[in-house]
Amino acid sequence: MKVMRMLLISGMILVLLTGCWNRVEINDIAIVTAIGLDLVDDDQLRLTLQVAIPAKLVTGGTGESGGKSTIVISETGATVSEAYRNIQGKLSRRIFFSQSRVLLIGEDLAKKGVFHIVDFHTRYAEPRINSFIMFTKGKASKILNSMPKFESVSAEETRELAKMSVGLKIYVRDFLNMLLSEGIEPFASQFTLKPLEVNTKNKSDETQAVDGIAVFKGDKLVGWMDEVETRGLLWLRNEIKTGVITIKIPEEKGGGNISMEIVRGETNIVPILKQGKLKLDVEVVTELSVIENDSNLKLHETKVINEIQTYAEEEISKRVEMVVEKAQKEYGSDIFGFGQSVYKKYPKEWNTHYKENWENEFAQTKVAIHSKAFVRRIGLIK
Repeated sequence: MKVMRMLLISGMILVLLTGCWNRVEINDIAIVTAIGLDLVDDDQLRLTLQVAIPAKLVTGGTGESGGKSTIVISETGATVSEAYRNIQGKLSRRIFFSQSRVLLIGEDLAKKGVFHIVDFHTRYAEPRINSFIMFTKGKASKILNSMPKFESVSAEETRELAKMSVGLKIYVRDFLNMLLSEGIEPFASQFTLKPLEVNTKNKSDETQAVDGIAVFKGDKLVGWMDEVETRGLLWLRNEIKTGVITIKIPEEKGGGNISMEIVRGETNIVPILKQGKLKLDVEVVTELSVIENDSNLKLHETKVINEIQTYAEEEISKRVEMVVEKAQKEYGSDIFGFGQSVYKKYPKEWNTHYKENWENEFAQTKVAIHSKAFVRRIGLIK
């Protein structure tokens, strides 16, 4: 009986080890590492795919015969799906989206609206909703064609830049959630190409760079914010992780600059509704560490540290106020999620009044910034 049981189990194992009937060999697929989308003539979409060449990836991006470790293929269509099918018609391998790391969209297309693009990316089974979504002022295809400087694939370089928290890490799923949520407007990182060397005649060699954010109203791009303004957004969203603040010391204090690294930041947004008037109190607390001092100030003195903290508080308040004013007055876009804060504290008032009128209310709501800075470390040199 035991022998028969063992034979039966062995037979089942052999059947299971024969393989999957619907498996796909790597030699039969074209692995997409990045997706780019642009608007072209006659309101057509241009879908650009960066496709890996496995043989050249193995040899460090050069391969036996040298050259790029990826190829870039593009086609046009009325929709993303149609352009995708048109590309598939030119390839002998099945397009495989599941390894795509980046979705990059050009400015002209973003201004027209991107809901249908995000819809395809989330509805179709293969593309990953944890891909980074980014926007560029130029053409997405140009960036996908750029040569990587440190990675074997430019899409990997794009992903690593986004992960470093230089800007904002926004995934496709995050962007979709902002599109579908009340009390917040979408935003995402702005991506561009910049010269490797500044202030030189060598402008031909460019590298990828995160350079601020793209601001949306609904699913349409309405404008851009630079790196300084992006830092203010990070403070407001309680997502400040790292960064450097440089304060200029007044001439009457000896002049010079002091640079401090952000050790920790915490922001609390408090809506206050009194007599039908809404106000937002924003409390920003930042801990700093001095990393460079070219002033004559004696940092070991308590009085001097208090002065530096005051300068830092003023600088942080200025940055946060600048980004709030731009979002309210220029774009009318609540990328901070102030509306969600109002809803959480005053759900009844939100549903009866603010929900339908938030676009106008946001632009007129007073936002008071209260900044506190603490210098925790000054270094060893006195």
